[in-house]
Formats: sequence, structure tokens, C-alpha cells
Amino acid sequence: MNSRTIPVRLESNDLRDVDLLVNLGVFNSRSEALRELIRLGVRNLSDVADVALALKRLFELEEAEGDIPLKLPGATKHLLAERDRFP
Repeated sequence: MNSRTIPVRLESNDLRDVDLLVNLGVFNSRSEALRELIRLGVRNLSDVADVALALKRLFELEEAEGDIPLKLPGATKHLLAERDRFP
């Protein structure tokens, strides 16, 4: 495994919850708990990343074509209103 050490700041409540999982034996250490919890979070958010990338590509096409090449009544207006929320 190619792992790296990174500093992380956690709120007291979150650290308490991690410690509880360690004390209950769910994980052997804070490090193991944080690795697995981050892995699960990233997996659960992969759909969000896919949607954000698709929207980015859609807006790139709009910029290149001068129009969105997809017509969805009502949805296009909503997408245009929301697009500034994505980097």
C-alpha cells in the first residue's frame, strides 16, 4: 500500500466518535478508523463527483457550441441557475 501521512484537524465531537469506535473494538486505532471512514465517505461521494464532472463537461460544450447541446424542459434553466455552485 502506498500511503502518506497527512495532518487532520477534527472537531471534538467527531474525535470522540472515532475514539468510541476504537474503544468498542470496531477499529484497532484512530488511524485505522479514519482511513476506513474516509474510504467509505469517498466511495459514497463518487456519484457526486461523477455528476460534477458531467456538468463541467456539459458547460464546456455549452461554451464551445454557444448553447447547451441537451434540451430538457425546465431542467436546463435549473442547471444554468445552479452551475456556479460547481468549481
